[in-house]
Amino acid sequence: MCKKMRKKTKHIINLLCMMLLVLMAACENEVLSSGRPDGGETSDGKVRVEIFARANSYPIPSTKGVNDENTVGMTPWVLVFKGNGGSATFVEAVQAYESSAGKRFVVLTKQPAGSKYQLLILANPPSHFCYGDDATVYDFDESNLSSRLASASLSQVCRNLRTVPLASSPFLGIPYSGFGELFSMSASLEVDRIDEDIKIENSDGTSLQLIRAVAKMSVANNATNFKLKGITAIVNVPLQGLLHNLDGSILDNTGNRTEYQVDASYSSPLAVAEAVSGGQSTEKSPVYLYEFDQQGKPYMIIQGTYTDKDKNSKEFYYKMALVDNALQPLNILRNRAYKFIIKTVKGPGYDTVADAKASKASNTDLNFEILVDDTDSYEIMANNDYYLAVSNSVFIAYTRDSTTLEAFKISTDCQVNFPNSNAIMANRDSVEYSFALAPGNSTIPIKENNASSPRITPVDVLVRNWLQWNEDNQSLEGVKKHNAYVTLKLGNLEKQIHIRQRDMISAAGDVLQYIPEENTNAKVQIMNYYCLSGDVEDGADWIKLRPAISGSDRNDTEHIVVDNGRIYIEVQPNRGGARNGIVYLTTVHNPKTSTSGSTVKRIKIYISQAGMSVN
Repeated sequence: MCKKMRKKTKHIINLLCMMLLVLMAACENEVLSSGRPDGGETSDGKVRVEIFARANSYPIPSTKGVNDENTVGMTPWVLVFKGNGGSATFVEAVQAYESSAGKRFVVLTKQPAGSKYQLLILANPPSHFCYGDDATVYDFDESNLSSRLASASLSQVCRNLRTVPLASSPFLGIPYSGFGELFSMSASLEVDRIDEDIKIENSDGTSLQLIRAVAKMSVANNATNFKLKGITAIVNVPLQGLLHNLDGSILDNTGNRTEYQVDASYSSPLAVAEAVSGGQSTEKSPVYLYEFDQQGKPYMIIQGTYTDKDKNSKEFYYKMALVDNALQPLNILRNRAYKFIIKTVKGPGYDTVADAKASKASNTDLNFEILVDDTDSYEIMANNDYYLAVSNSVFIAYTRDSTTLEAFKISTDCQVNFPNSNAIMANRDSVEYSFALAPGNSTIPIKENNASSPRITPVDVLVRNWLQWNEDNQSLEGVKKHNAYVTLKLGNLEKQIHIRQRDMISAAGDVLQYIPEENTNAKVQIMNYYCLSGDVEDGADWIKLRPAISGSDRNDTEHIVVDNGRIYIEVQPNRGGARNGIVYLTTVHNPKTSTSGSTVKRIKIYISQAGMSVN
């Protein structure tokens, strides 16, 4: 009898265990289906999409605790818009979640093919936001986002979705400088559908590069007659910034500015300098700034000890305008790192901060240079250990025969010396030897073990005049031609740079059309690209950027953003000697083509023009 009872009891326990497991599985399925599906499509028309994203690196080293400059939170927001480019209209806002495996997923409403969809990814979002002004503050949640963004276009959202303003002037401290305080970051991506097969990543499978909403600035001193104590104040800088800058234009913060300082009496530096090799630097105490232009005449006050020729030393304050090496006003742009390096100090400054503020800027008395990191304009591919980036993936030279030029720059933080997987290669035998790598460009220099910054290396190529007749869309007597490429290989990362050539521009001038139209004739000035923006490098005011709109007249011809993919480069007539200049263009996905994912490219264009005496 006891044995039978024990046997029945055992069966009852087993049955209860099985029922408990079934109930647990049902509960788990209910939770997953209601917001965190285990995979595939859910019953309510939702799909789970994985997010692959990483922070775009500052070449100037990370300085905050626990790598805060590069940390991407696991629960970014994804804003979905339907339509092409900036005119796409808002659909929904969804916050991602972290799976048990440590991956990021977001549950989006399924969207069919046949239209374009723009995804705006907002990582490390603030707890509150402003929309269109600095007076009304909203909790950063689905309800407020949906109500404020309803029926808005992507362009409207990006111009109006802003951070909450800092305290009015003065702001005591430095934004984002707290331990564990993460930077707001963003990225955008176009897809042609939203279903269980897509992932939020670049078209080549690499992670999206998130852009920080702020810039980073530091000051270093190499002058032997000066000892930098630190940055005392930053004056006339913005109170707030855009969460995402879609078109590259700067938010007008003219009447919405503040001053950073440590306290009301300037009792100590805002950013303290430390001794480094060759002098002092605030690099370990950087200042973070929302992007701005020069309308508000921003400047900084630095503090240090000046020693005159008689060896008399005294502490002074100096006012420094934010200008470039040519003393021209410098716009401060998001995700760039600006480092002012003082080379020599020619004289004393001022005894008080108030006197320094009232003075003219001391940039002429402080001989300095500025290093600007614009790595967000690099094209980057990465794995979990290191990245490989190029300043541009297309190089086009308008030149005469046999010219050696810098085609692009390589940036990497790799420290692994790969014995068989580190190379810079050129397919010159496939393009009739119409180009070649300059001597010394055979392997990618890697970052040294004790270096804090990534290794940046320029790559020169020799371009010959018949390169223009070696492109994929050309053929000769039935034989297909090929593009010229420089191929980079570093470990398991590989990148190609397209090298192209056209004739030198005549002294009479010309208009170079960068438009989405096929052209196989190298003598016709049409290059087939769908462009978003362009910039003329400083010093080439004879090169003008124009929209492809008849009769348009623009004051700013050095910078341009277009919405139809078409940019004209006007090379004006030359009445002097031969000259050259550089233009950078950024391309995006052509909405009339079926390719999905990121198609952003940077194009470097070297333009040489003959003088009056040279035809």
